[in-house]
Amino acid sequence: MDQEVWGNVAGGLQRRGWWNSLLDFGVELDTAKLGWWEGGNFTVQAHWAQNLRNDICFDDYTGGFKPVSGIMAGDHWRIFNLHYRHAWRDDAVVLKLGQIAVDDDFMGSDYSALFLNSAFGAMPSQVGTPLATSCGSPPAFPIFSVAAPGVFLRVRPAEPYYTQLGLYYGRPGFDERRNHGFDWARQSPAEMGLFWESGYRYQIAQHPATTRWGLSYHTGPLDDFSGSASGDPPATRQTVPNFYLVHDFELLADGAGKLKLGLFARGGITPEPDRNKVAFDADAGLNWFAPLPGRAEDLAGLAVSYTGFGGDYRRSTGPDGVASSETTWELTYKAQITRWMALQADVQFLFNAAVNPSSGSRETATVLGLRAEINF
Repeated sequence: MDQEVWGNVAGGLQRRGWWNSLLDFGVELDTAKLGWWEGGNFTVQAHWAQNLRNDICFDDYTGGFKPVSGIMAGDHWRIFNLHYRHAWRDDAVVLKLGQIAVDDDFMGSDYSALFLNSAFGAMPSQVGTPLATSCGSPPAFPIFSVAAPGVFLRVRPAEPYYTQLGLYYGRPGFDERRNHGFDWARQSPAEMGLFWESGYRYQIAQHPATTRWGLSYHTGPLDDFSGSASGDPPATRQTVPNFYLVHDFELLADGAGKLKLGLFARGGITPEPDRNKVAFDADAGLNWFAPLPGRAEDLAGLAVSYTGFGGDYRRSTGPDGVASSETTWELTYKAQITRWMALQADVQFLFNAAVNPSSGSRETATVLGLRAEINF
């Protein structure tokens, strides 16, 4: 269970507080332990989300495009992942069938998960919509907090290499109260979403590194912002592949070989920005393991995210709409209080947030947050 409190303490649109919570629960059934077959696993994962208010979002206070938390979603209880997983030859081949979320398997980094801002989760240049799917923004791909039917296959032909492919229902539904996890069944037409990724593990000066590269593709038409920007009637055009790159690097280890500093960098681009809100995005960050003496399980981090918006999308939002880009800096410290509880303090600076109507200028929003993470 995660409980968060937030405060927009300077800049943005309003200086207000917020709280939100997410209860993530479920069951996993190991077929081998049940006396059935080796390598099988059934997963049922459900969510219960609650917020201070359900008629607006905290983004309405900050004015930022990127939600300050990757677990923010509209009030709901919902079945999320519901699938069967089978592995062969010590996970050299992995197959998943059922209701699946894309960002569980793609676009990930070994180190970016520490950071709370949703920019460090699903990459906006790939999913084509705002980073969280709440507040009326439907996702083109099944990402938190909605999943959809799909099939996932990963193959590792040799230890340093892997390649994986995911095919998903391309209309997963809206993040709203009435969607209890299966709203995709009411969405039509039956468009498809495709993700592909390959990775390679190697060493740089005897330090482990991983490079991942991939692409996403959606078979359905997307909004043509060039038409809406010029005042023409709304139009749609076919989508094209979007590309991304992820790099992780163990920067420093102590004398015993224990990781001390980990570095990540990610970037994504779409070659057709008139059909995507985000034309380019990149982020990078540093994880500092055990930063204080006697706190072996603590973790600190500093990261930055840059989101460049497509020119046609910007013009469609009007003169007081989105800026050409938005940059987020995040500084965070996660303290492991007990085996089952952690507290994470967080500060974020959101540059080029929406225009403040009282000042008529774009103000940097300064946000403070605290997450309590409890695992049973």
